[in-house]
Amino acid sequence: MDLGEFWERKTGLPIPLGGIVVNRRLPLEIQQKIDRVMYQSVRFAFENKRESLPFIKKYAQEMSEEVMYKHINLYVNDFTQHLGELGQNAVEMLYKIASDLKIIPKIEQNIFVEK
Repeated sequence: MDLGEFWERKTGLPIPLGGIVVNRRLPLEIQQKIDRVMYQSVRFAFENKRESLPFIKKYAQEMSEEVMYKHINLYVNDFTQHLGELGQNAVEMLYKIASDLKIIPKIEQNIFVEK
């Protein structure tokens, strides 16, 4: 079974592949600063793709640049920079399903850092 295809068919939403978390016990200003720094880092990576090549090559199983960039472009996309409403809906759905199945406890607060 292709889990990505199943998710998209079941929810109609993009697949949440990963995320960045922050401890909610930190002051809001620190949470927001972490959010800004992470955004700036991702934006820099998008604007300077060749800068990360030495790091990627160090850990890549496939050394062809063409294959590496295809892989990166498949998983690093516009949602990486801005989840938007559709991306946020996907993450919220993942949490809801996991909570409904009792995999995780129900989360009462907003799961995204307040802007």
